[in-house]
Amino acid sequence: MISSGFPAAACVRPVVIDPAARSFLLVPDRAVLPVIWSVPRRSIRQGESFRRAAAHHLRRELRLPALRIAPVAGRLPASGGRRHEEYFVLAAPAAGAWPCDVRALLASGARWWTTAELRAADVRVEPPVLLDLIDGYWEGWLPDGVVSLE
Repeated sequence: MISSGFPAAACVRPVVIDPAARSFLLVPDRAVLPVIWSVPRRSIRQGESFRRAAAHHLRRELRLPALRIAPVAGRLPASGGRRHEEYFVLAAPAAGAWPCDVRALLASGARWWTTAELRAADVRVEPPVLLDLIDGYWEGWLPDGVVSLE
């Protein structure tokens, strides 16, 4: 919950993952060149938990099928052009695999990527340390608690 130490002005950024393919969905921001790939953000209402905000966005607004949402894995503080703290959670399919192509539900132009593909293509990802967070998740070496993505 935001009231338990998180700032009132915060966003959640659910990272939709496919554990079987060790890939995750990113959305292109074509407003800047070169294109920046990132995870969509969702504002959190006062008193709403990060999991609830992510579930509301993914299930009710985007109509993604049943999913599991992990606790907050990463935090990006407000600085520079960011006005809000951003918290990253991982969202996986409840049934082991997504029953449909969730790319079209997430956003126009969304694409499945592996961290190796992103590094090999030398594309820009925001925040850049998101790749390390995802690698840490796949390899099972994320520490307990929230990782700073500064």
